[in-house]
Formats: sequence, C-alpha cells, structure tokens
Amino acid sequence: MAAYLPRPEDERPQGKERRHRDERGAEPRPQRNPSRNRDRDHVDRRGRPTFWQYSCGLCQDDHALSTCRRFRDQTPYQRYETVERRGYCRNCLARSHLAPDCQSIAGCRRCEERHHTLLHGAPQLENMERPADDFAPANNARPAPTASPPFKWDLVFVPTAMVRIAEDGVDTWATVRALINQSSTMSRLAYSTFRRLGLRSCTYQGNRFTTFRLMHRSPNSNWALKINAFITDALPFRPYSDPLLEDPTRDLAQDTLADTDPRANTSIDLELGADVYPRLQRDGHVFAGIGDVNAFQTTLGYVFVGPIRNMPRH
Repeated sequence: MAAYLPRPEDERPQGKERRHRDERGAEPRPQRNPSRNRDRDHVDRRGRPTFWQYSCGLCQDDHALSTCRRFRDQTPYQRYETVERRGYCRNCLARSHLAPDCQSIAGCRRCEERHHTLLHGAPQLENMERPADDFAPANNARPAPTASPPFKWDLVFVPTAMVRIAEDGVDTWATVRALINQSSTMSRLAYSTFRRLGLRSCTYQGNRFTTFRLMHRSPNSNWALKINAFITDALPFRPYSDPLLEDPTRDLAQDTLADTDPRANTSIDLELGADVYPRLQRDGHVFAGIGDVNAFQTTLGYVFVGPIRNMPRH
C-alpha cells in the first residue's frame, strides 16, 4: 500500500488565500441589512393602493376597525350592527372572513365567550351564546328546532315633522305630526283632522280637497306655506309597528329638529307630498351615528332617514 504523502506547505492554499481566490472568480454577494430592508418594505406598503380589506369599513381611513375612534364611540349594540353590516368577523374583527371560518382562539377578555371584547354587552349576542347545557337534549332525544327571530323590516327611520296647520286667515291652529313623502303626488290630510279644525273644502271629480296654512312648529317662526291637500280616510296611521330604541337625536339640539321625537310611534295626520317638497328641501346633512341613518336639513328642521341595520345577507 502506498504511503500517504502530505502536500507541501507551499502548494496548499491557506484559508484566507482560498477565500480570496474564490471571491476573485465569483461575483461578490450583497450584504443584507435587515433594518434597511424593513424600511424599504415599509415605504412600499405606504405606496400601495388602499384596498377594501385593509381600510376601515366605517370611516374609510387606513386603520383597523378596532382602533377606529368612531367605532369605539358607539354602543355595543351599534358596534355589533356595524360589524354585521360591513362584513367583519365578530370574533377577531377581521374583514377577510366571517365568524364561522375564524381560526382565532382568542375570546372576549370579559366573559371569555366567542366574540370580540369590543362587542361585549351587545344584546344580539344573548341568543347566540347560550350555555351548552341549554342545548343538551334529554335522554338523547333530538332537540326541537328553534325558530330564528323575525327580521324587522320597519327598522328604518322615515322623515317626520311636527307642524302647525290653520285655515287661511284664521289665527287658531293645531299641531299635527306630518310625514314628508316625496313619492306622493299630492299632500294628504286625515279626515278626522279636517273635521277637528273645521276647515272648508271643495269637490273635484268626486274627491274632496281643502286649503290650509302650513307653519313651523315653533310659534316664534314666521315661515308659512299655503297647501292644497286631498282629504283621505287612509290617515292617520302609525309609521312603525313598535317604537324604535335607537336615538339619532343625541348630537343635535332640540330646537334644530323637525320632530322632537322622531322614533315615537304616534300617528301621522298629514302627508306632505311632492307638490310641497321643493319648498321644504335644504342643502346639508349629517351622519346620525347609527346604522345608515342621516339627518337631512329642511325648512322645518332636521329629519332622519335611513335604516338602522342592513338587509339580511340572504
């Protein structure tokens, strides 16, 4: 067997010389700077366009819904409605998925239930988070199906106003509740109100009409409008099946409202149609703070229009 002969020292490249020789025959590798890469990525993200899943669905700014000041100022009821209406997950407040597909293991920090802490106290969660014992069937019997609560289609504010009406040339007036309905061709007055005020009427093509002055609810206002109205038995009626719980007037002064209690279920005696709507309309509206309700400015004051919550997903 041949003996192993070591290579002479002058022919073996040392470690430093070997590295230099390798570097001369290859392209030098760029040195990485983690902090510089993070800065570049941060600039790139700021230059990207804002997509719907990254911007706030409530105020459209570039922040998460959980940090939105407008969202945090809402009540738990309003926050839950915002989450459901805008398509957020009620467990983690992400917009990329819904609660059935949520993989987050975190729960409410107050009650440890399966919802976000900012939604704690929402009455909509009471029927969803019943204890498991409530659903356990006795003697392995199949539980009876529970009917979902009916969706209230009338959770929509309609523009109402408290107004004064009087016969032309008469100082005696009465306060009635009016509905502003621009889809109605002509204004209508309840027959009971017509009889109560003793208004005069005329007949045309089998229908009875009357004329009166429409005035602001405040006696200090000099604004008045002469109206020809159709006398009908379809009035009065109630605008809602039940009184609404949400109050849209909290950010507005009472003297600026057309109706001091727009969510009340009191009867409508007068319907102001398209024949007078251009005289009532004014520019300007503000967000009422609930659902998609907005306060629109009119000659009679602010009126509220819009749904408290959106249509069902189906």
